[in-house]
Order: sequence, then structure tokens, then C-alpha cells
Amino acid sequence: MRLVVTKKDRYIYSVLFDENNQPLEMSAENTDTPSRLGNIYVGHVNNIVKNIDAAFIETEGGCMCYHSLKDATSYLFGPHANNERLCMGDYVLVQVEREDIKTKQPSVTGKLQFTGKYLVLVHGMKGVRISNKIKDKEENNRLKVLFSNCENENYGLIVRTNALQVSNERLKAEEERLAALYHDICTTGVHKSKGSLLYQSYPWYIDLLRDLPEEKLTEVVTDDEEIFAAFSDYTSQFQPEDTGKLRLYRDENLSLAALYSLQKWEKEALSKHVWLKSGASLVIEPTETLTVIDVNTGKAVSGKKAGEETFYKINEEAAKECMRQLRLRNLSGMILIDFINMDSEEYNTKLMQLLKELAAKDRIPVNVVDMTGLRLVELTRKKVKKPLHEMIAE
Repeated sequence: MRLVVTKKDRYIYSVLFDENNQPLEMSAENTDTPSRLGNIYVGHVNNIVKNIDAAFIETEGGCMCYHSLKDATSYLFGPHANNERLCMGDYVLVQVEREDIKTKQPSVTGKLQFTGKYLVLVHGMKGVRISNKIKDKEENNRLKVLFSNCENENYGLIVRTNALQVSNERLKAEEERLAALYHDICTTGVHKSKGSLLYQSYPWYIDLLRDLPEEKLTEVVTDDEEIFAAFSDYTSQFQPEDTGKLRLYRDENLSLAALYSLQKWEKEALSKHVWLKSGASLVIEPTETLTVIDVNTGKAVSGKKAGEETFYKINEEAAKECMRQLRLRNLSGMILIDFINMDSEEYNTKLMQLLKELAAKDRIPVNVVDMTGLRLVELTRKKVKKPLHEMIAE
């Protein structure tokens, strides 16, 4: 995989390409209004609304954020807290877990998370959890034993998929680094003033570098010296094994954006219609409440007598492209896909199984719910960042 990052006007464009030079993920971040996602603030509890079981917490710059009280945790309070429950007027440490999307305010949590390449330290969690994607029993046992002594009362650990086959020394070193960062913020943050920014998360392109498995990332290319310096600084501190993959592109005759056809890919990622190689097509309609994707046979069966096997092959191709488009456009929330109807239960079962396998490859949690009686496939994709069309529209 290759990560390409470039700056155009006020935007930083980041595109992750797969082995076939097809874009997998795309982002356009406005440098005038940087993302707050992952930032930790000293929040001020402005209001508590019992009938929706939620609190509204003010952070930096007067930004009002939504906090679900169902997200119960052992809060880290500032001075003058009344008790362990959240009360109006309290100062509490919170982290932005979801950006503002359309009319919805940013969402914050008291379960502070500090993410490394191999581990996630979570305030208020107990013990150690191993990623479900680590199937190897021997590796699973090794990791459980390695972190069996992690019995901190204030936080727990999640062992990420990237930890697979990584040495004990490297994993323990990251645990110590995350624990030191956590303790520093806990001890100093509770004495800071309302709205103070305690921890600023990395830009999306740094997160990608951190989250991708080491063996899958082949190159990181940028033509901006500041971005290259940010990559270099991060890798030298935390991922020295990836420093050699960084490349500063310089060519006065051909821009990096033109070299990788970023304008073309952006246009396609915002288009309502997506054509498939078979001649079939997708129609993608994001709405206020959900995203609807319609699979059309189009030229794939034009003038042909199509059977169940033909319909399945079209649906199989469409399923792969649907899951790529969700990731590329960062579409989230409720998603309905109207595949071509198939009477065969065997083919319908194969299609659902394929969708689950494809969903497991997404960095953001995707849940393939079911196929309804009307043969519509229901999915949910966790809302974290704004969809690409909203980023561009801004």
C-alpha cells in the first residue's frame, strides 16, 4: 500500500492506494478548521438532560459537545467535584470520539484512549483484551501472558491486531510510553482551566501510518516539507522501522496530485454513479439518516438471458465495490444495499458471507446486520469522521 499526502489551497489531501493503485481511503482536511477528533480537553458540564440521559459539555472555544450518560465510567474530575456522578458545573476530562456531522454536535467520552501502533490504553477499563482478529492460539496466549500483570485500577489495555508477531520488548516499551502519557495528563489536567486542550491527536495521515500493518505499507509520499517533517518526527520517535519508507517528492514539471490523478479520483469518489467492469453499476445516495446503494444490472445482462449464477457474479462484484466505496467515501451510520434479487438461498448466504469477510478488512467497525424480507442488505458503519462529500463541501 502507498500513502500519498499533498497540500492544495487550505486542504491537506491524503489518499491510501492499494497494491493495484486503486484508492482505498481519501480525506480532505481543512487546515483552517483542524479536526478535534481524539483531542482531550478539560470540559465544563454545562447542562444535564435526564429525559435523554445525556450531558452537554463545553470544551475549547465554547464548543458544546454531546455526552451520553450511558457511557458510564470513572471520570477524571477537576477541582471541586461533588461526587463520582457527573453534575452541572463539574470540570471533567473528556475526549472527542466523534466529529460534528451535519446537524449533530461532536460527541465526547470520559473513557480516555491513548492509541499506539500495537496497544490502546483505556481509562476506566479493567484488564487486557486481545483483538478478535488475532486467531492464532499460540500468539493469543503469548500476549495474554505478556500483559497478565497489567492490573492497574485506573486503566486497561487493548492489544491491537498489529501486535501479531511483534517482540515482547517492543510491546512493553509501547505500554510504558502510553502509561507515562496517561499519568502525565491525569496529574496535570485536573488542575487546568475550563476548555484547556490537554492532548492533541495526530492528523489523519499520521493515524494511517500508525494503524497500517508494517508489512503492508510500502511507501509514504508527500511533496510538502512540513508534512514530510511531521512524518519524520513521528517515525523517528515511535516507528523507526518505517523511516525508510518516507519520500519527499520534488518535480517542477509534474505535481504529485497530477502524478497520482488525485483530481480524477476525487471526482469519482463524489459521483453518484459507479460503473463496474461487468457493465453493471452502483447508484450511491447519502441522505440525512442513511445511505442507500442500488445495484443495477445495466449492460451486464443487456440482451442476454441471465440466470442465478450470472446475478450472483454481478452481486459479488458489486459487494466488493460497495465495501470499497464505503471506506473511500467514509460513509457511515445505517446503510442499505439493494442487490439484484436472487431466489437461491445458497447464493444469498454466499453473498452475506462475502460481505462479512470484506467488512472485516475495514479499519472502522462495520456490522453486516441481515438481509430483509425485501432482499435489502442492512449494514452499519461506525460514525467517527465526516464523510468525504461533507469535507469537500466545507
